[in-house]
Amino acid sequence: MKSFSLFFLTLFCLLLSTSASFSQLNMTLQDSMDYNVGVNDVCGWVAPDGKEYALVGLNTGVSIVAIDSTPIKEVAFVPGVDNLWRDINTFGHYAYVSSEAHIGLLIIDLQYLPDSVHYHSWFGMCPTPNGNQQFQKAHSLNIDENGILYLNGSNLNSGGCLLVDVKTDPENPVCLGYAPASYSHDSYARDSILYSAEIYAGNASIYDIHDINNITLLGQVKTPSEFTHNISLSADSHYMFTTDERPNSYVASYDISDKTNIKELDRFRQAAVEGHGSIVHNVFTWQNWLVLAYYSSGTLIVDASRPDNLIEVGNFDSFIGADGGYEGVWGAYVDLPSHKILASDRSNGLFVFIPNYVRAAFLEGTVIDSITGLPILGAKVSIQSDEIILPQITPLDGTFKTGKAVPGIYSIVIEKEGYYTKTIPTNFVNGDILTPVIKLRIRPLYAFSGSVINNQNQGIPFAKVAIYGDGGTYTTTADANGDFLMPAVYSGVYEVQAGVWGQTVHTQITLDAPQSLDLTVENGYRDNFDVDLGWVISGNATEGQWQRGIPTAQSLFSMYDCSPGTDSPNDVGQFSFSTGVSTTTDVLNDEVSGGSTFITSPEMNIDSISFPILSFDYWLCEYPPNQYIGFKVWLANETDTILLSQFSNPATNGTWLTFLSNLDIEGMSGHNKIIFEATDTTSGTADYTLKVLVDNFKLVSILDGTHEEQIKTKHFLVYPNPVSGSSIYLKPENGIQGNQLTLSISDIQGRIISSQQLSKTEAEAGINHSLDDGIYFMQWKTEKGEYGVEKIVVVKN
Repeated sequence: MKSFSLFFLTLFCLLLSTSASFSQLNMTLQDSMDYNVGVNDVCGWVAPDGKEYALVGLNTGVSIVAIDSTPIKEVAFVPGVDNLWRDINTFGHYAYVSSEAHIGLLIIDLQYLPDSVHYHSWFGMCPTPNGNQQFQKAHSLNIDENGILYLNGSNLNSGGCLLVDVKTDPENPVCLGYAPASYSHDSYARDSILYSAEIYAGNASIYDIHDINNITLLGQVKTPSEFTHNISLSADSHYMFTTDERPNSYVASYDISDKTNIKELDRFRQAAVEGHGSIVHNVFTWQNWLVLAYYSSGTLIVDASRPDNLIEVGNFDSFIGADGGYEGVWGAYVDLPSHKILASDRSNGLFVFIPNYVRAAFLEGTVIDSITGLPILGAKVSIQSDEIILPQITPLDGTFKTGKAVPGIYSIVIEKEGYYTKTIPTNFVNGDILTPVIKLRIRPLYAFSGSVINNQNQGIPFAKVAIYGDGGTYTTTADANGDFLMPAVYSGVYEVQAGVWGQTVHTQITLDAPQSLDLTVENGYRDNFDVDLGWVISGNATEGQWQRGIPTAQSLFSMYDCSPGTDSPNDVGQFSFSTGVSTTTDVLNDEVSGGSTFITSPEMNIDSISFPILSFDYWLCEYPPNQYIGFKVWLANETDTILLSQFSNPATNGTWLTFLSNLDIEGMSGHNKIIFEATDTTSGTADYTLKVLVDNFKLVSILDGTHEEQIKTKHFLVYPNPVSGSSIYLKPENGIQGNQLTLSISDIQGRIISSQQLSKTEAEAGINHSLDDGIYFMQWKTEKGEYGVEKIVVVKN
């Protein structure tokens, strides 16, 4: 093993600061020690001379580390059978260590530190209904102030708590009795009350153990994920805190002042990893704070002084890797006189922290209607801050409870559909409790009506109409004459989308009175997917089928951006097509699996478009990168289907990109459809993650439609064509007036290969090129606004 040097500590902190936002808060790393084996539990002990030690459970034994000075130093090691689980607790100058390895109870006499330790194993005989049986193993243990050791998940009593006296003869414990035979994963005891985490039953059970021969159940509660992992208690014993070892699990708080009527108060999980599958492993209490061993999120401090409003006020993420799973911080110890926090990271060893225990700045208010004074259900309350703080949604009584760790002036934003959004700059002070009553003003309702028409003032039958803005989203379908009515729309600024396939319009309105508007469509195949224009979804994928909706920001392993939180920035609106539209932030919940999923456009008449160019924006996330081809686009007509392109992402992280392709393809004239395919090409035989979004679809002329008549009458003659040499010559025809040219050459995919500015005379003298064999489009424009495109073919000798 080794202690980190100052250099490596500095490097470690730099890595943390760049690998995860907000990875260190109110916790200072004193030192750490890396081991070459796996790490599990950690405990602390203070010697009579005041020296402090960390007792670190390893897969191969117990490491004892002096932590008073830096660097910290291992002073003793007690070897043991290789085993994943060890749990450690102390009473007096003895440490007791349980294991799942059927090696009994390890007892370590610590009084000889730092020079040495003495140790032996105890295999006690305990009375059972079937006679005396030997204790061999336990999953975890706990010792109360009376010197009673609680062995949890042992080979006796079906894993229910086994009570053992370690006070009378610490080196030779004596079995006292058993709690009910419900498997206990962990326990906590104080004042002859036992709190048992009965993991498989999903219960936190409270027992009266004053009479060990007559242990009685006082109360019981199901924990949020019904996989109760461990329990801790507030200093006054009025509140209980539990964990469930499950992905996206909570720390739950309960009022247990009446143990026959346990009341849940709050649930906490770290906002920074919300939806990432992260697991909170163990909870410990120090005064009115919680210290959490949070696996991949590291070590957290939570202010529990208001147990109905648990607020994160400190953290240190010692685990560098993806969120979720069972790697990272296993255990913590908080009861040293120095107030140092010990944390055991399964992969990275022992960490010694100096905490700064601070109170949160609490925000606990009510949202009401400004006129009626009644509470508002469903208002969203957010704090705009660099800290990641989950918004709160008000229940029936309009109340909300939240807060933050870092003081200062930050804005509170309160939103509710049908009301004007309110933003309130607020001074947050650690330890203060803000209790605002926030009044929202209702938006008036107005009618929005009109007609969807073409440029001949003819109505577009059954056109789709959608508006979206700060007053909400509204959709309707026009009647056979193209007329529509939205009778009750909240006032506000709205984007308007309307039309049918091949005829669409976009505009913006400010609705502050009843309004009627003619919406004149433009010809062309454009779709930003805010209205349903008739795309067809098909395929056999078991998960991740294409859906039209508003994208949800999603990550993979909390390292890769696999889905954006918005649609393409290149179009208006909010919608896109996505392989799965989920409310979860973990892409693994709706990525493409088990087959293929397709979206197929309505028919398009490509022959009606001069120099047709297909363009769309796409977002592609793949893991592992560059190993599979999961996203393809096809062009199909009545007789043929051809592959236009296939895509891969070498970086995994998605980003919005634009694809262009020439559709002037021989043999593919007439009525065509575009097909987007997303396929799990491994058919579930490998770990392949695929997420695709498509937006901002267009099939238009490569030239702006306003120039189409000019294109037909003004040209440059390109010669020779096909081009075989290194020069291209241009000769103006049909009265081109301009003398200065802006010239660009694009390939068949629409990608610009080269661009330059030159005079008409220079163009006639010849343009050097280095084009490969293929078909290209030369687009030109003069200073007089003349505009055109020429098709050229390069065939080199």
